[in-house]
Amino acid sequence: MSIGKYTLVNGSFVPTDEFRISLAECEAILFSERIRSVRTAFPFFGETLELIKIKLRLFGQSYPDFTGNSGSGLKRQLERTLTKNKHFLGAVFTVSFRFYDQKMQYTIQSEKLKNTDYELNEKGLYVEVFDEIHKPASIISHLSIGSEIFWNLAGNQQTNPMIDHFLIASIKGYILEIQEANIYLIKGELVRGASRSQGAYQDISRPIVIEIFRKLDLEYSEEKGISIQDLKEADEIMTVNTIDGIRWIVGFEGKRFFNNTIRKISELFHRSILVE
Repeated sequence: MSIGKYTLVNGSFVPTDEFRISLAECEAILFSERIRSVRTAFPFFGETLELIKIKLRLFGQSYPDFTGNSGSGLKRQLERTLTKNKHFLGAVFTVSFRFYDQKMQYTIQSEKLKNTDYELNEKGLYVEVFDEIHKPASIISHLSIGSEIFWNLAGNQQTNPMIDHFLIASIKGYILEIQEANIYLIKGELVRGASRSQGAYQDISRPIVIEIFRKLDLEYSEEKGISIQDLKEADEIMTVNTIDGIRWIVGFEGKRFFNNTIRKISELFHRSILVE
């Protein structure tokens, strides 16, 4: 991805190469949220807006000028950034919030995407389990702010060039997720996922993905935890989030997986986004 030449800082554009923040401002950052654009549309905007509101409340803050009126203020700033950086075909925006100098401040940066639309990866991903530290279930473990520390710890220890991602495991040893994405196992007509009660991160793409399973007459279940043996016995494995869409996992510990059903899911996912 190619980062935009301009960064929006509290409503004004600053050349990205010249953008600086002080140490105090850096320490004041509350959280960041990513939003994807497909041409000039913002898939999952409403869901992302609700997520931003939840996180602001968790930090004891509100931002009505930005989040009110169905997020019209935020959407306007995204559109301005899209136009300024000429990222019309597709981009990922990082919106960062900080409470500094007794007021809420924000920055928006955009990065140009290689692919305009959501596309299934032709080269499958290779994964292995991160077992140094296990993720516990908590009241925020389903959110990125309750999961990022485990993603970062795993990412910093990912030194094998043959492995694309680490799988994050729960205290009980069940597979929960990969970084910023949900994981789904397909075996026959059954799809299994990890539940919030187990401590799994829940991407906002989850409802639309479950609806796609229903349309394909696939049974979805989160009742049992996903074990390492379950991974090995699966026919297909995929990950999903709102930024990358559907991602096919091809290998785990010598086992190779197909993507026949995943291709059908990916096609319906793309159609659903177009409808939005």
